[in-house]
Amino acid sequence: MKKIVSIIKPFILNQNIFVYEDGNKIDVVSVELDNVPNTIIETATKYNAKEVQLIGSKNFSKGIKEKIELAEITKYGKNELEIKLVNG
Repeated sequence: MKKIVSIIKPFILNQNIFVYEDGNKIDVVSVELDNVPNTIIETATKYNAKEVQLIGSKNFSKGIKEKIELAEITKYGKNELEIKLVNG
Protein backbone atom coordinates (compact mmCIF):
# COMPACT_ATOMS: atom_id res chain seq x y z
CA MET A 1 0.00 0.00 0.00
CA LYS A 2 1.30 3.45 -0.91
CA LYS A 3 1.06 6.45 1.38
CA ILE A 4 2.20 10.06 1.45
CA VAL A 5 4.07 11.36 4.51
CA SER A 6 5.12 14.95 5.14
CA ILE A 7 6.82 16.41 8.19
CA ILE A 8 5.36 19.91 8.33
CA LYS A 9 7.76 22.53 9.69
CA PRO A 10 5.93 25.88 9.92
CA PHE A 11 8.98 28.16 9.70
CA ILE A 12 10.82 26.31 6.92
CA LEU A 13 10.11 27.46 3.35
CA ASN A 14 10.74 24.15 1.56
CA GLN A 15 8.90 21.06 2.76
CA ASN A 16 9.58 17.45 1.81
CA ILE A 17 6.80 15.11 0.80
CA PHE A 18 7.71 11.43 0.94
CA VAL A 19 6.03 8.57 -0.89
CA TYR A 20 6.19 5.15 0.78
CA GLU A 21 5.19 1.76 -0.53
CA ASP A 22 5.11 -1.14 1.94
CA GLY A 23 7.44 0.77 4.29
CA ASN A 24 10.01 1.64 1.59
CA LYS A 25 10.58 5.23 0.50
CA ILE A 26 10.11 5.39 -3.27
CA ASP A 27 10.09 9.15 -3.93
CA VAL A 28 10.71 12.55 -2.34
CA VAL A 29 9.22 15.81 -3.58
CA SER A 30 10.48 19.16 -2.28
CA VAL A 31 7.97 22.00 -2.42
CA GLU A 32 7.39 25.45 -0.95
CA LEU A 33 5.08 25.53 2.07
CA ASP A 34 2.31 27.38 0.18
CA ASN A 35 2.18 24.64 -2.46
CA VAL A 36 2.02 21.66 -0.07
CA PRO A 37 -1.76 21.00 -0.41
CA ASN A 38 -1.81 20.87 -4.22
CA THR A 39 1.46 18.94 -4.41
CA ILE A 40 0.20 16.33 -1.94
CA ILE A 41 -2.94 15.83 -4.04
CA GLU A 42 -0.97 15.62 -7.28
CA THR A 43 1.57 13.20 -5.77
CA ALA A 44 -1.17 11.03 -4.29
CA THR A 45 -2.88 10.90 -7.68
CA LYS A 46 0.38 10.09 -9.47
CA TYR A 47 1.15 7.16 -7.13
CA ASN A 48 -2.48 6.14 -6.53
CA ALA A 49 -2.06 6.67 -2.77
CA LYS A 50 -5.10 7.17 -0.56
CA GLU A 51 -3.45 7.72 2.85
CA VAL A 52 -1.69 10.95 3.86
CA GLN A 53 0.14 11.50 7.15
CA LEU A 54 1.00 15.02 8.24
CA ILE A 55 3.58 14.98 11.03
CA GLY A 56 4.30 18.03 13.15
CA SER A 57 2.45 20.70 15.11
CA LYS A 58 -1.14 19.51 15.29
CA ASN A 59 -2.64 23.01 15.03
CA PHE A 60 -0.55 23.96 11.99
CA SER A 61 -1.04 20.57 10.34
CA LYS A 62 -4.80 20.88 10.85
CA GLY A 63 -4.76 24.02 8.69
CA ILE A 64 -2.83 22.19 5.96
CA LYS A 65 -5.31 19.28 6.18
CA GLU A 66 -8.24 21.65 5.69
CA LYS A 67 -6.53 23.24 2.66
CA ILE A 68 -5.92 19.79 1.15
CA GLU A 69 -9.56 18.78 1.67
CA LEU A 70 -10.81 22.05 0.18
CA ALA A 71 -8.48 21.87 -2.84
CA GLU A 72 -9.35 18.22 -3.40
CA ILE A 73 -13.06 19.04 -3.64
CA THR A 74 -12.92 22.36 -5.49
CA LYS A 75 -10.13 21.66 -7.98
CA TYR A 76 -10.37 17.93 -8.46
CA GLY A 77 -14.04 17.22 -7.65
CA LYS A 78 -13.26 14.32 -5.33
CA ASN A 79 -12.67 13.53 -1.68
CA GLU A 80 -10.69 10.30 -1.59
CA LEU A 81 -7.70 11.03 0.65
CA GLU A 82 -7.61 9.82 4.25
CA ILE A 83 -5.55 12.47 6.05
CA LYS A 84 -4.11 11.67 9.48
CA LEU A 85 -2.48 14.18 11.82
CA VAL A 86 0.48 12.84 13.82
CA ASN A 87 2.26 14.79 16.57
CA GLY A 88 5.94 15.12 15.78
